Amino acid sequence: MQKPTEHVLHATALRADVLAAPSVWLPRREVLLDWLNGFLKRAEKPAYDLGETEAEDLKALDLFLRKKKIPVVAA
Repeated sequence: MQKPTEHVLHATALRADVLAAPSVWLPRREVLLDWLNGFLKRAEKPAYDLGETEAEDLKALDLFLRKKKIPVVAA
């Protein structure tokens, strides 16, 4: 089994944050969850290479969620 990368851990944490805050209004919540789920599914593959913009996309999503005051789920 492949060791999780920092990007996989980050995406997993972001997905948990979104799911843990169902009462916080978040535009396009399902689209965000679909993208995170798709990313995690792609990242499970043994020969996965991080896409050109995926690391930046994760950072941007993190910043967006913090601006929307989505609470961070404690690990």
